[in-house]
Amino acid sequence: MRTVICHYHIFKNSGTSFDTLLENSFGDKHVSFDGPFPYMTIEQDQLEHIVRRNKEAISFASHQIRLPVPVSLDINFLAAVFVRHPLLRAQSIYRFKQQTKDGTELSEFAQGNSFNEWLKKCINSQSQITHISNAQTRFLGGIYKNKSLKRRSNRAMEYDLNQAIRNVESVPLLARTECFDADVARFESVASQHGLEFVFTKGVLKNSTSDNHGQSVNERVDTVLSDLDSETSDLLVAANQQDIKLYEHANIVLECR
Repeated sequence: MRTVICHYHIFKNSGTSFDTLLENSFGDKHVSFDGPFPYMTIEQDQLEHIVRRNKEAISFASHQIRLPVPVSLDINFLAAVFVRHPLLRAQSIYRFKQQTKDGTELSEFAQGNSFNEWLKKCINSQSQITHISNAQTRFLGGIYKNKSLKRRSNRAMEYDLNQAIRNVESVPLLARTECFDADVARFESVASQHGLEFVFTKGVLKNSTSDNHGQSVNERVDTVLSDLDSETSDLLVAANQQDIKLYEHANIVLECR
């Protein structure tokens, strides 16, 4: 049976750093791809087709593929997923959008506005709130050939947290952005069990906007909240209750491995 690594790349969750390790490990046998539009989703059968078309490839990465992995009798899909504390992720998106000026509303909101002001604009925007409210639960909460269930509540998005937890529990290459080196180091042994020579290199960080790597996660979160007024702080936490629970569950899963 052929085994391939599929990196389910979540925006601002250290995916570029991990893709660098995949490229270093597999060279031209690593394939990165996305559709022509950022809102597209590549379903499981389409992912399987891409893998079959690239017969020599060992690893694949995309922002647009969704769990669960495809079902196949002759291809074993090893999912790789990075989760991140949602408040730290929100701050990272803000900093990135300040720097890029890519024409999106997220970037336009960031220009000339503080993190606090940017969050208020996002939370009050029906289209942009999806980026900073339970976005990881949305990305990871899909079912076969369908996106996660969703509904809007007061200044928050809600998705299928239980399905996201089930999907996360099934990911063999699971890691946290905040524990990148420690978590990815164990990928070598997991890959080797399937005959793959993934090589971990410590200290590979690409496209990072964080400047507080020496602090604990709780200290980083406290720093983020200290930059916000009490109303915005409460709104951000309330808008990410599912992502916080998902992140905490991922911590438990990894501690048990």
